[in-house]
Amino acid sequence: MRGLWIIAGVALALGATQVQARPLPAGGVTAAEVIEVLQASGYRAQADVDGVGDPMVRSATDGTNFLIYFYGCERDRCTSIQFSVGFEMNQSPGLAKINEWNREMRFGRAYLDSDMDPFVEIDVDMELGATTEQLQSVIGTWTALVPAFKEFIDFRSARSWR
Repeated sequence: MRGLWIIAGVALALGATQVQARPLPAGGVTAAEVIEVLQASGYRAQADVDGVGDPMVRSATDGTNFLIYFYGCERDRCTSIQFSVGFEMNQSPGLAKINEWNREMRFGRAYLDSDMDPFVEIDVDMELGATTEQLQSVIGTWTALVPAFKEFIDFRSARSWR
């Protein structure tokens, strides 16, 4: 666990450039604001829309594509976001392994989908406002978490968008 925090700190410290620190208004965050912080942190980011018409952002870290979903959206400002990635595997790591992750790791909720493929996600509540620095910190945590989860489930190659 301590290793994940060290990695997150180093990832943030070595990030491309920091976005100009500023508060984000109460009521949530927009996809454009998330994209700005991702890009300032050195990650590609592409705006998209999910199956119900809410904003969605596509990005990647450690050779792995991931999605950011937006919830509670009104006029493009959304009260929460969710970072998510799933991995197609020939052999599922199994429920015991996923439960071990959830028991031992503080950040990143893991589960198996209906095909027994592992997913890891983090949720971020933005409803009462936040700052670009806080969002950059979450991105640092996420980008450290993804390779740690891949190693934990013994995954060796990146999966396409989920």
